[in-house]
Amino acid sequence: MAKNDLFNNLTDRHAAVTDGVFAIAMTILVLEFAVPTMTEISSGVALNEYFISFLVPSILIYFISFYLVYNFWENTVILFNFKRISYSILTLNMLTMATVCLIPFATGFLFKFYHYTNANVFFSLLILVISLLYLLIFMLLIRHNFKEYFDKKEEIKSAIQDSHNDGVELPNLKLYLKGVTLTLFYLLMAPVISSIISLVLAFVSPFLSLLSFLLIFILVFIIRMRRISKDNFNAIDLTEDEQEFIDNIRKSIYGE
Repeated sequence: MAKNDLFNNLTDRHAAVTDGVFAIAMTILVLEFAVPTMTEISSGVALNEYFISFLVPSILIYFISFYLVYNFWENTVILFNFKRISYSILTLNMLTMATVCLIPFATGFLFKFYHYTNANVFFSLLILVISLLYLLIFMLLIRHNFKEYFDKKEEIKSAIQDSHNDGVELPNLKLYLKGVTLTLFYLLMAPVISSIISLVLAFVSPFLSLLSFLLIFILVFIIRMRRISKDNFNAIDLTEDEQEFIDNIRKSIYGE
């Protein structure tokens, strides 16, 4: 088996392990719920108090955490559509998976202590770290997949500034400068923004800190709706490989 085939096989296995981690994390989230015993709740009043003070907030926290995990999984699906993925990126992805595995614990922690600032700070910091790791992976992927641009960017700048120069032909330059890669950057920034807001609000109102993560859902929806028409590359001359790359990313982002 050739070296490229071995690496492609390794990348595929990483993608499979990543999917498994997310599937387990999503499943474990619901296991954080514990059914109270008869000794803990012995009257209708106690049951009503349990519903109001624990079950309802816990269900809200569960759905927020589930969506966060789903959002990170969606980002991973998009990132694995890049053609060039280095060993360092795969290693960074495994580090990201290790932090994703902490989300069920952080969620269970919130179930019991959601009204405390420290619990919300811990949860917000965890989501922020994961979000920044995904942003770092994305930046490395862009640099790795569009290496030609970075190698010749000074030549490109001088060609643009010189009006007598016809310009420099460079594959993938337009893909780097605009389009779906920019949309992907916006999508990856959504959880970063929400987690920072949540972190600040944790010192003001733990409940608002928790609700601020719903901003991710709103931002992602707005980004996709506003960017879908701008990610159309029909008017741009692309190679077959570039067109395939664009099509794969578009399918991941928009489900087309």
